[in-house]
Amino acid sequence: MRPGSEGSGDAEPKQKPTITIRWPQRPGQVGPARRIILLCGDGEGEVVFKDNRLCLRHAEIVSRRDDFFVVAKDDGEPVSVNGKPVHGEAPLRERDVVKVGHTEIRFRHAAPDELGREEALSPFVRRPTPALGIPVPPDRTMSVSDFVAQSRAMRVLANATASLLVHHPFPVLFDRILDLVFEAVPADFAAVMLLGENQEPVLKAGRDRSGHPVEQRISRAIVRKVIEGRVAVMAGDAFEDANLRQQPSVAGEPSRRVICAPLWVSTRQGEPVRVLGVLYASARLDRVPFRGADLEVLTVLANTAAAKIETAWLLEAGMEQRRLQEDLRVAAEIQASLLPQTPAHVPGYDLSGRTQSSRAVGGDFYDLAYDGSLLHLALGDVAGKGVGAAMLMVELRSTVRANWQSGPLSEAATRINGDFHLNIPPDRYATFFLGRLCPDSGRLTYVNAGHNRPLLVGADGRCETLGEGGMAFGSFADSGYDEAQVSMQPNDTLVVFSDGISDAWPEPGTADRELAQIVRSVGTGGADQIQQAIFEAADRRATELPRDDRTLVVVRRLAA
Repeated sequence: MRPGSEGSGDAEPKQKPTITIRWPQRPGQVGPARRIILLCGDGEGEVVFKDNRLCLRHAEIVSRRDDFFVVAKDDGEPVSVNGKPVHGEAPLRERDVVKVGHTEIRFRHAAPDELGREEALSPFVRRPTPALGIPVPPDRTMSVSDFVAQSRAMRVLANATASLLVHHPFPVLFDRILDLVFEAVPADFAAVMLLGENQEPVLKAGRDRSGHPVEQRISRAIVRKVIEGRVAVMAGDAFEDANLRQQPSVAGEPSRRVICAPLWVSTRQGEPVRVLGVLYASARLDRVPFRGADLEVLTVLANTAAAKIETAWLLEAGMEQRRLQEDLRVAAEIQASLLPQTPAHVPGYDLSGRTQSSRAVGGDFYDLAYDGSLLHLALGDVAGKGVGAAMLMVELRSTVRANWQSGPLSEAATRINGDFHLNIPPDRYATFFLGRLCPDSGRLTYVNAGHNRPLLVGADGRCETLGEGGMAFGSFADSGYDEAQVSMQPNDTLVVFSDGISDAWPEPGTADRELAQIVRSVGTGGADQIQQAIFEAADRRATELPRDDRTLVVVRRLAA
């Protein structure tokens, strides 16, 4: 025995002593001594004792073929076996107690089937999830197999932490978890199962030790026991239990040993743990049997794997959210580019337009175009919100642009409706206001397709609503439309708006009165001032963020 070292180079005198056991990798095999613990190739590591009576090189346990001996290395502190001092070396037998300093070690040399005999007496062995980091106080008698099991669990945990540290896509992550299962336990099949939307376990990855997918049916009864009981389960023969044999998932299956541990993550303090799924491993009965240590190790691995799966979910969700936000940002830029970048310059008139989406993109749009003789104006509101409405808005805008300058306005509206109806889902439609203004005469020809009635506010205080037209675009393929005309006099103002504006005054008739009053209060101010005043008034009225898009077009005829 010799003190442990926390770094490279020679150990300092005051460092914690560690036990050194020389053990063959397999019974009957002799190899060079190593500073590790080996039990038939199942585990390795070091055990640290807080014992100031152990010196740098105190004693060693060595093996020669199938026999074991304790060798005293320092005459300053006696070594004893079962209370008898050791001079040089002494043979070790099953359950002998080796004492060095204040530390006692109970020696075990049991065959694997003997270690697992107690567990094989019952079809199931259930263990709650163990706490890691078992302390090793001085003056405590512990068996070598205890040290091996603890060291093995810590090694598996360290390997799992290192292997799963870097983020990988889920298929790669699941494959690495299966690699760790095969390193940890003597299984010939392993699987990762996660709970789906209906809380039923879904197989995410399953294969044999060679990496090949195999047709291995999984005991759903065991999986349910693990998930519902939140415990790890080991079955000596998973299918010898009469109740299990009646389950459809195991009927006709060859006999197999199974260990299964829950993938769980802790939630807020005081709340029960949340189970994500299970780690499942099985082996044929002619393989090395599972032991209690295998169940503990698989549980340790499941704890680490569950935390990584949860983290990967959060990272994937975060990356997906960022991708979506970037897509929406680009979509918003494209949508904004479809709107007039600068108001059309029409002699004798002042124009202003603005749209404000309730989400990143929306279903409202407006358009203003002056061809030298007529001002073409449009404002539409597609039913719905978000990306779907925005896509239909693009379709509607292109249809309007292709038709709004050709022929009488009523015929243009009929063509727009027919084309739009052909290219949208049956439950979609758009309210719309379409107008043509002759700047010289002030004559405005318009069609209102089921839209909020625009206001024509006169300089003398009168207020006229423009409602002539027909059904919303897209409602029926063969809808016809009527057109009407009004005259704009100097200092008259046309206000065209979507229901996101009028909803700020939900009482019947209130929106028209309030909007007209805002126009009058601006006096001789420009179209931008009217627009700004209307948006500010709507914001003051709102008790929450706008739930609908807001769009506004203001056309004011200047004084002669």
